[in-house]
Order: sequence, then C-alpha cells, then structure tokens
Amino acid sequence: MEITKKITDSCGEKPETTELVDVGNDPNFVFENDPLFERVILYDPEANVIHVNSWLECAHYVNGGWVNDLNLFINEERIFFLTILVISTFSFFFNKFLSKRNPR
Repeated sequence: MEITKKITDSCGEKPETTELVDVGNDPNFVFENDPLFERVILYDPEANVIHVNSWLECAHYVNGGWVNDLNLFINEERIFFLTILVISTFSFFFNKFLSKRNPR
C-alpha cells in the first residue's frame, strides 16, 4: 500500500511507530486500537459508515475507496429531488404571477 495524499488528508500523517502493512483481504487480520489516534468516521458510496481507531485501519479503508466526507457522493436521487423542487417552486411562482396579470 502506498501513502497517498488522499490517505494523508483523511487520516493524517503516518505515525513513526506505525508499520505500513498490506492487509489485503485477510479475514483474520485484526486492527489494533491506537489510543493516540483520534477516531475518524468514513463513508462508502452506499453511505455505509465505519469508525476507525488507528491510522493503519484508516489508511486501509481510504485505500479501498472510503472517504471522510459523505457529501463527495452525489447520487441520482438527490439530483432528481432538487430538480423537482426547483421546477415545482418555479411553476408555483410563475402561475401565481400569471394569475395576477390575467384574471380568469
């Protein structure tokens, strides 16, 4: 695993006492809690949440595509909702304006 800017931005600088190992998909690997590491909350594209308690764990998940800002994921539902909201608001005010100018 290579330390990237993304890992440094999300997890902070690599502590000198931490050895960088490639965990891979080992189901028996257990991340050790680091009491000096401030807990970081990470999100994946499906909005799943994980709390990481060590720099190595954080780097592992960030390397796997997790981020510490849920707003980085803009999904289609949000865009659709905002589009409908804007169109509805515009239509409401447009109809209100036309009904004052041309009474029926």
